[in-house]
Amino acid sequence: MRHLRAPVMLILGLALVAALAASATAKTTKFTATYSGKVTEKVNGQTVTATTKGTGKGTLIGKSTVSGIVTATTTSDQACAPFGGPGSIVGTGGKMKVTVVNSRGCAASQDAQNDISVAGFVTVKGGTGKWKAAKANLHFTGHYDRGSGAFTVKLTGTLKY
Repeated sequence: MRHLRAPVMLILGLALVAALAASATAKTTKFTATYSGKVTEKVNGQTVTATTKGTGKGTLIGKSTVSGIVTATTTSDQACAPFGGPGSIVGTGGKMKVTVVNSRGCAASQDAQNDISVAGFVTVKGGTGKWKAAKANLHFTGHYDRGSGAFTVKLTGTLKY
């Protein structure tokens, strides 16, 4: 048993050093980004599939593009509809893989069904290049004009990469 103590302690020590080195190389920063662009909708009954493409600027990622496809389920008796789906943010250093979750779009009123406020969360899980190990749970707010297809959105949160 005594002969195993030194190798076990050495292995545990190396594991601790490796864990500390990995956490020391990860960076954390406040992330803010704003985007605007166009949404194209496809409506099938109460299901709306929206393809989104936009441009903007964000912390560290710089001038960048955002794109994705979200699906919403609408009902005539509700002003708000939940939506979500996959997408990406591409800019300086590579691409972030994102997913819209726990989000909703709400019409301004019964008479203003094209005036939609959007809010929710975007998870970031990996990507390419600089963003390969990126992780975040970002909050977003924005506006979507169903008549013209124009949208604006602002993302905020803490990004680990």
